[in-house]
Amino acid sequence: MASEAQHPVVILYEHALLGEGIAKYLRAQIGVEATVASGHDLEAVTSALAFGPTVVIFELTETLRQLDLTTLAPQADLIDVSTVMTRGPVVSPSVAGLERILQAVRCRSTVSEPAETRPGGTLAAPAR
Repeated sequence: MASEAQHPVVILYEHALLGEGIAKYLRAQIGVEATVASGHDLEAVTSALAFGPTVVIFELTETLRQLDLTTLAPQADLIDVSTVMTRGPVVSPSVAGLERILQAVRCRSTVSEPAETRPGGTLAAPAR
């Protein structure tokens, strides 16, 4: 299995429970460690992205709107989980968002070609 240093995952959260929950899920499912940082703390965000992650999972915050994540993490797959967050009651819980995150991390963690040849992309988790 790939090590964290080779295929880092960064989680930029608005809600600490979501950030830590996704990190715990990734550890339990595939043993991937992740750097977790508040999406409201510009210094924490830039520090976390300095590691050159291959996957960045984020909730879009006002602070993150000020940054160009594609420039700060040019080779990373960007996964915006904001699209599955709701403010009202949830009718039926779904793990589609987590499954998509898991799939993206697995895919990037098993790539045998150098990261420079793989352009990053942005994924939006499925909308509710």
